[in-house]
Amino acid sequence: MANVSLRNLAKRFGATPLFDGFSLDVTDGELLCLLGPSGSGKTTLLRMIAGLEELDDGDIFIGSREVSRLSPRDRHIGMMFQGYALYPHLSVRENLAYPLRVRHVGKDEVAARVGEVTRLLRVEHLLDRRIQQISGGEQQRVAIGRAIVQKPSLYLLDEPISNLDASLRESVRTELRRLQRELGATMIMVTHDQLDALAIADRIAVLHKGVLQQLGRPEELYLNPANSFVAGFIGQLRMNLLPCRHRNGALEGDGFSLPARPDAIEALSAQSGEITVGFRPEAVTVHRRAVADACLAKVETTQFQGERAISVLRLGGTPIHVSLDSRVRLEVGRSVWLAVPPDQLHVFGPDGERISGPAAAAKPEAAVAG
Repeated sequence: MANVSLRNLAKRFGATPLFDGFSLDVTDGELLCLLGPSGSGKTTLLRMIAGLEELDDGDIFIGSREVSRLSPRDRHIGMMFQGYALYPHLSVRENLAYPLRVRHVGKDEVAARVGEVTRLLRVEHLLDRRIQQISGGEQQRVAIGRAIVQKPSLYLLDEPISNLDASLRESVRTELRRLQRELGATMIMVTHDQLDALAIADRIAVLHKGVLQQLGRPEELYLNPANSFVAGFIGQLRMNLLPCRHRNGALEGDGFSLPARPDAIEALSAQSGEITVGFRPEAVTVHRRAVADACLAKVETTQFQGERAISVLRLGGTPIHVSLDSRVRLEVGRSVWLAVPPDQLHVFGPDGERISGPAAAAKPEAAVAG
């Protein structure tokens, strides 16, 4: 396998720049997810690495080879797209063999590689079936197999599991991670679904409008987002973000006042404009009676989700989400008091950049007090 280095990439569409001096390094054997909303540039970046989109400037290295001006077939990559790219009229065996035959690989070598891949993917029993005769999850495995059989230096995956239903997505996530580890493969995967990225990535690169917002391990992005964009994008339940101002050691906004972290007060005092305070839904403790440093809120909805219950509370004029043990029932329309420990507060400046936040090791647990 190989490491990947993107150096000062530039890409313009007409007069509009998407990337301007973009750089990123992917280590050998790493599964990196490019994550971002529609229009963030993640698919364009993948296509530039693949050679399907021309660079306006910059260099791409795969291993020690500079490949920026090479055709896709000369970059020694394996690609898998959202739309599988399988031939429905051919058998599984023929689909797996096809990319080798067009490269004039010998018959015995083709048979050996197809056999190796089908054992790895556990689809030996499907070899003689046509694509339309197998399930969506099985088609997914065959599509992965078409990339693996070529023994590339680098795997590029564009939204590989976005078409699958929830239960199948979970199993394919597990399968992808298993294969990546067994192969020791370098993989770059594009996804708009942050749950997919959090579940399988070694590291995640969060993009927004062609700019790298943060690069790090999933837990780093979740616990210590670099800015308010990442904070509001990462997590099954997004971070609650509320505009506020710092006054006398407190973060005050519409209908709330939360005590700031003592070690953050100096940095907060330097902020003259409006800032943003954020906290995770699981960091909140809900009280049925008034307590010190708690804010009055009103329960608007509650959703039972198995082990957890998700409640929407209105804090001043802002709806916020709270994640609680599902055995705790909050009555819709009832007023409650919520508290957030100062060490669970994230604060972002007027430019959206992080001012202060919890320690990386902090793992809040929501609760309801009497």
